[in-house]
Amino acid sequence: MPAHAEGEPTAAPSIAASLLPSPGAGQKVPPSPSVASIPSSPSSPATSDPTGPATSPSVTPLPSPKPESNGATTAKELPSGVAAVGAGEAAINAHWISLGGAAGSLGSVASSVSCELRERGCVQRFERGAIHWTAKTGPHATKAAIADRWAIMNWESGRLGYPVSDEKCGLKNGGCVQRFEGGAVHWSSSSGAHATVAAIAARWATLNWESGRLGYPVSDERCGLKNDGCVQRFEGGVIYWSAFGGAQPMWGAILASYGARSWESGSLGYPVAAESCPGSSSCSQEFQYGRFTWNEGEGVKYHLRSAGYCESLNRNAVGYLGAGPARVSFAIAESYPATPVTFTNCVRVNGLYQVEWAVPGYAGESGFARPGVASGPTINKFSPTGSFSVTEAFGLGNPGTGLSYRQLNPYSRWGGRLNSNYNKYFESSADIFPDENMWYYATRPSHDYRQGVVINYNRPPDSAIQMNAGFAIFLHANRVPTWGCISLNEADVVRYQRTAVPGDRIIMGVGEDVFN
Repeated sequence: MPAHAEGEPTAAPSIAASLLPSPGAGQKVPPSPSVASIPSSPSSPATSDPTGPATSPSVTPLPSPKPESNGATTAKELPSGVAAVGAGEAAINAHWISLGGAAGSLGSVASSVSCELRERGCVQRFERGAIHWTAKTGPHATKAAIADRWAIMNWESGRLGYPVSDEKCGLKNGGCVQRFEGGAVHWSSSSGAHATVAAIAARWATLNWESGRLGYPVSDERCGLKNDGCVQRFEGGVIYWSAFGGAQPMWGAILASYGARSWESGSLGYPVAAESCPGSSSCSQEFQYGRFTWNEGEGVKYHLRSAGYCESLNRNAVGYLGAGPARVSFAIAESYPATPVTFTNCVRVNGLYQVEWAVPGYAGESGFARPGVASGPTINKFSPTGSFSVTEAFGLGNPGTGLSYRQLNPYSRWGGRLNSNYNKYFESSADIFPDENMWYYATRPSHDYRQGVVINYNRPPDSAIQMNAGFAIFLHANRVPTWGCISLNEADVVRYQRTAVPGDRIIMGVGEDVFN
């Protein structure tokens, strides 16, 4: 795996071992928009290279940093060092001559040979570059923009180590590459010079280097993301690395949707596989907690597994008030106007939410109303979208809940008429529609209201009551599509009641509109 910028190079398939240019085999993939159109965020690939692409200037690199010396060491005490000076000086001189000497790309000599570098390496500076040598790597020249990038990465003491080839040009779009012990630096006029190392470099290689869909790198690897992840940006997309999925590429419409949902900090987490396109009209990509799917004519769809609901609270990736209570529950549908939901109970342990239990349930027969849209009269059969507190429960006998419990009787009603009883409990011998006869629903064979919990939609303490915006939104028994409530099996409603306390919340809606 790639280490942080200050770490040592990690084991990965060596890209420095070969002096050949990047492979040229093609890869057939569907077209995608330019990565420049992808939204950026503080942790996004778009901000990892603030200087932007640079051309290849003609510069004279500064000498590599030399280790400090106390001046007490003599050549007599270091016979191997004396040998290194002789061998290094001869090899560097021979390589300079092979490059054309003073008339070549490096120009005239600008310094004597110094052999005080790491691993007794040697360096000599010239007008337009330098030649480094070690007994292991041999002599190799660095110059211009690639030398500048190597210098930024701390020369031979950084992750790249010593060069193991000279710069080789003639790649795609006139690009150049130079191999190093720990990776490579690629340059093109449009992307500038950038290094690739370790697992991200190895993954890029499997995608046909600069000739593949990703093109040239336009940033160096950036680490320190959430959970110690890393990312590198390329002309056609990005490669993320994480301990959860290794190095995985992203591009096109799925990458754009991922950016719109807060990248790796969002509800999906890191990619754990590359995009898969079994046909020409559909693709999908898997993530820690869910997936994106793309279909021609429909665009990108978002899917979050129930295991990701609670984690989204920890990531602040819920679009509604959520984190805080001891328990937060979700009733989430896959799409509009789907009526099945996954009901997931999240409990806070040591400051973080984790799944306590999850069961299937149902929302209204018309599915969920869109965010910000009132569910309206009960006969519309919509469930509301949002985050709502719970403070009271009801039924035919208290199962042992911490909520205020109301035992129903033959006079129990819930107000549906537009009067002072609207969206409130009251008692009456009259049975007038659209008031709900709670006793009837509790005692009929399906036992809908034998046990239930009031979801505080369109009522205090969450909000003032608005007439005709919707009423009688409950979590209740009899797991079938409802007229706006959330229904579970009665045993699951009782299980919820027994752990609930005032202030717990239920967040409900379609996943793509609930989670970031």
